[in-house]
Amino acid sequence: MDIEAIAPLKRCAIYTRKSTNQRLEHDVNSLVTQREISSAYVKSQQYKGWVELPNRYDDGGHSGSGMDRPALSQLMQDIEAGEIDIVVVYKIDRLTRSLADFVRMIEIFDRRNIALVSISQAFDTSDSMGRMILNVLLTFSQFERELIAERVRDSIRTRKRHGKMHGGLPPFGYVATPEGLKVDEPEAEIVRFIFDEFLRTRRYTRVMTAVRERGLCSSVKYSPRGKPRGGTPMSPSTVYGIVQNPMYVGEIRGHDRTYPGEHEALISREIWEEAQAICNERKKRKPNNRDTDHFLAGLLWDDLGRHMRLDLKWHWGKLYKTYVSSNAIWSQKMFLRQYRSSADELDAVVLAAVAEFLCDRVKLRKALKGLGLFGENLETLAEKGPAASDRLMATAKPNLHELFRAIAHRVELGEDQVSIEFRMLEVRRYLEWKSEMSFRGRPSNWSCSDARYDHVVAVRAVTAERWPSLHIKPRQASCTGTPDKKLVDLIRSARKAQRLVEENRELDLDALAKIQGCRTAQFARLVRLNYLAPDIITAVFDGTQPPGLNRKVLLNSNVPTDWAVQRKLYGFPAPERAIDPRNLFGRGMWPSASN
Repeated sequence: MDIEAIAPLKRCAIYTRKSTNQRLEHDVNSLVTQREISSAYVKSQQYKGWVELPNRYDDGGHSGSGMDRPALSQLMQDIEAGEIDIVVVYKIDRLTRSLADFVRMIEIFDRRNIALVSISQAFDTSDSMGRMILNVLLTFSQFERELIAERVRDSIRTRKRHGKMHGGLPPFGYVATPEGLKVDEPEAEIVRFIFDEFLRTRRYTRVMTAVRERGLCSSVKYSPRGKPRGGTPMSPSTVYGIVQNPMYVGEIRGHDRTYPGEHEALISREIWEEAQAICNERKKRKPNNRDTDHFLAGLLWDDLGRHMRLDLKWHWGKLYKTYVSSNAIWSQKMFLRQYRSSADELDAVVLAAVAEFLCDRVKLRKALKGLGLFGENLETLAEKGPAASDRLMATAKPNLHELFRAIAHRVELGEDQVSIEFRMLEVRRYLEWKSEMSFRGRPSNWSCSDARYDHVVAVRAVTAERWPSLHIKPRQASCTGTPDKKLVDLIRSARKAQRLVEENRELDLDALAKIQGCRTAQFARLVRLNYLAPDIITAVFDGTQPPGLNRKVLLNSNVPTDWAVQRKLYGFPAPERAIDPRNLFGRGMWPSASN
């Protein structure tokens, strides 16, 4: 019998989840069990047109408390793409243990007409009674999860109140034994040395340098399975953490206070208090990036792919706030300058651009179509754009960062434009927002849809370059190149032609060419040669130009004004420079062991 003749096909996606990674490497585990039972149920419903999709949506080692799970994100994206009709789970708590997350998923299911089926809990989400039963089941699932979390937290607090360490690797300077933490004397000496150096120098970087110069390493320790770890040079994070860890004075850090520990202290109370006084003095002082209302921090990149940070500097009693692109090593080698932009001006441009986008009915409708909205729903949302624009402009500055973090996925700054990539799922929520409270995004929903809209604004927000890079290398004593006399004479003729233009402003091009002793077209080509890159000119005079570059090629070509294009056109390598290694201890770089 033809199944398609009985009922239309229903594409079924089976979702499985396991909270821990235990036994996942086994051939038969909880994920396999859930899938086999669910698959058997789907086969039993073939008379209804149910067909199991081959795609696997398995989340192993992920909690049900949130929606940030790889397989669940892929499932929600496939639902948004219209590739699924029914979602099948073994139990409802496999999908989520959060009532709030479940309500959000049900909204998406309803919008796409997706049915939800739980194998071991028979219910139908198409009527009110089924929804009530489902909400009751999910409420108990969330209650069970919160009870487990409370028991774990209470256990941790109790152990810490009794001076015991709760799980994890023992801190540097100690080893774990059945009787508790015991002192590891070789590492304990390193800890005392670090505190002595910190009290003497009062600088983290100097302590890190001293540790590295002495070649201090951690001891080799073995895991319960016998796997060795340690024996490597100490990292900056380890050194920094030692100075601020109360374990070394015989205490255990709790949630809001410290408790006396059962382990032996490695330093005295006086040394600890003096070290913490220095740490408090060296904490970052205001102005701090977090104390400003510049909402693009964390969202801004340049069009070369470099992250742009907010830079605050005092100069002659005035605070300058600028967004600066990170000076990556690869960009330094390519002579790519850092982009700088006034923070106040760029914030104003982006805010005005977003407000204008919400008012532009054509662009807003085009963007909303990416969410699959058409017809009456599309027109209703598009009509709310002007009101949302007014609401945006009236938003207080402290609330703008949270708002832009929700509606904007990324902002890119270029030489002549600013590109704003909208997260359309949140833009739709903002258009429908009616609350008097400040708008806040739902990060747990962001993985459900990858609908984006790139809004480009033609504006020059990058400040002018103050110190341009110039690629000129001195001639090396070992250089054996022989200059091409015709090429050198051509460059000199170009210089002469340029001087004629500057000194005889009353003459036209034909008259200037006659003085030069050449045709008018050739005179124009000679003038263009004055815009060659300086490194190309120096290579010609040194005789190190590519073999294919001769007088005819250079004179007859249309010389582009872009130096990078000139190098590609004439066969020159892109300029590079050696970057000196920097010992930025504690700031993201650490010299290798061979240094």
